Amino acid sequence: MIGVLTTKNDIGSNLDTSPVKAYTWAVFPNEGPFPFTLQDTMARIYSEWFLTSDYELAESLSFSFTKMDEEKPDYAYSEIWVPVIKKE
Repeated sequence: MIGVLTTKNDIGSNLDTSPVKAYTWAVFPNEGPFPFTLQDTMARIYSEWFLTSDYELAESLSFSFTKMDEEKPDYAYSEIWVPVIKKE
């Protein structure tokens, strides 16, 4: 799904909304060649970070946003947001 994150309720009649539950979010900023850096960070979250952190995935919904660098083609700043809960 491609979308826009907003806290506004009135987004227009031609768009669908998907409410997001309140969670604790692990946020992974990354910057570099796009899309490689974003894909690599996502893979490392699940193959490395979850194995060594005190958190587990709260549900499968996660999201990211990307801001492309206008002066450098194929280069971007991104953040990956993953809902987490503390391991028991």
